Amino acid sequence: PGHGCGHNIHGTSGMAAAIAVRIAMEEAGLKGTIKFFGTPAEENASGKVFMVRDGVFKGVDAVISHHPGSMNAATLKSSLANNSVKFHFHGVSAHAAGSPERGRSALDAVELMNIGVNYLREHVIQEARIHYIIEEGGGQPNVVPAYARSWYLVRAPEREQVDEIYQRILDIAKGAALMTGTKLEVEFIKGISNVIPNRVLSELIVKNMREIGPPEYSDEDLEFAKEIAKSIPPEQKREALRKSKRPDWEKLLDVMIDRSVPDPWGDGEVSPGSTDVADVSWQAPTKEFSTATYVLGTPGHSWQVVAQSGTGLGHRSLIFAAKVMAATAIDLMTNEELLKKAWDEFEKRLGGRKYKSPLPPDLKPPLDLWEKVKK
Repeated sequence: PGHGCGHNIHGTSGMAAAIAVRIAMEEAGLKGTIKFFGTPAEENASGKVFMVRDGVFKGVDAVISHHPGSMNAATLKSSLANNSVKFHFHGVSAHAAGSPERGRSALDAVELMNIGVNYLREHVIQEARIHYIIEEGGGQPNVVPAYARSWYLVRAPEREQVDEIYQRILDIAKGAALMTGTKLEVEFIKGISNVIPNRVLSELIVKNMREIGPPEYSDEDLEFAKEIAKSIPPEQKREALRKSKRPDWEKLLDVMIDRSVPDPWGDGEVSPGSTDVADVSWQAPTKEFSTATYVLGTPGHSWQVVAQSGTGLGHRSLIFAAKVMAATAIDLMTNEELLKKAWDEFEKRLGGRKYKSPLPPDLKPPLDLWEKVKK
C-alpha cells in the first residue's frame, strides 16, 4: 500500500542500496563499513533527532538519504527547523448555564492562547510558520470544559529563530492560563534543526542519476498517471512548479512525469518543509535527494500521493533511488579526494557553529504519541 508522504518507499530504497553496496564490496574486495539506519516516525516524532542526540550517527563519513517526490533532484536548499509541542490546560467543570461562575474553562484558555499567537504572527520573521490544532475542547456545550489541549508546530529557517518564537508562545500560553484561572502543562514532543546542504554530494548524486538513467514506464503506469493528472488543476500545478524555484520551471507545465535530471539549484534558499535528516546533516556531509514518484503538481500528504506510492510509479522510483544511493556510496568509499571535498564544504558551511540538540537530554521518543491522541 501507499503512504501519504511516500514513506513506504524510502525505507525500502535505503535498505536495497545498502544490500547492493555490500554485495559490490564483497565482489570487488572493497574495505569499509556500510550502515543502514532504520529511522522511525520521521513525520511527527522525528526519530533521527533522538538517534543523533544519543550518538547513533557518530563516526559516519557521509550520509545519503532518499525521499520520494515529483522530480529527480538533489537541491541545495536548507529546511525549516521546528518545535512540536502540546499545551494542556486544566480548569474546573461546572454547569454552563446553572453555575457558570464556578467554572474555569480550559477551552477559553486554548482559544485565548490561539488569539494571542495569531496576533504574534505580525511580529515574527516572514519565513516563520506557526500551525496548530485543537485536539480536545470539551464534551458538550452545556458543560464548562475542565480540560482542553492544543498541538503546535513552530517553524523558522534557523534553530535559534525557532527558540526565540517558541519562548514568546510559551509566554502567551502562560498569559492565557492567568486570564482564565486555569493551570498550564507544556508537553514538549520534539524539535529539529535546519539542513546543512552539501554541493559536492548533490553534484555526485546528479551525476549518478544521469549515468544510471531515470526509469522507463509501462503503458499501465502512464495510463494511471494520466488519470491522476486529471485530478490536479492546472493552476495548482503551475503554482507548485513556481514554488520549486527550479530554473526554467515553465518548461514543465505540459510535462506529466518529469524524467529529466536538473543541475542542483537553490543554494541559500530555504524549503518550507522540515525533516529530521537536518540534524544528521550537522554530524557529517549529508544529502537527501528525491526521485520522480508522482506526476508534477501532486500535493503533498494527499490521496494522490498514497495512490501513486503504491503502484508501479512508486516501485520504479524506488529501484532508481536505490541504484543512485548505492553508486554514490561506492564513489565515496573509493574516492578519498571526493570525500575530503565533501568534508571541506561541510566545515565551511558550519562556519565554526557547533551542533546542539534541540531535545532535552532526558526526553524519550514519544512512542505513545498516537495512543494519547486517541484518548
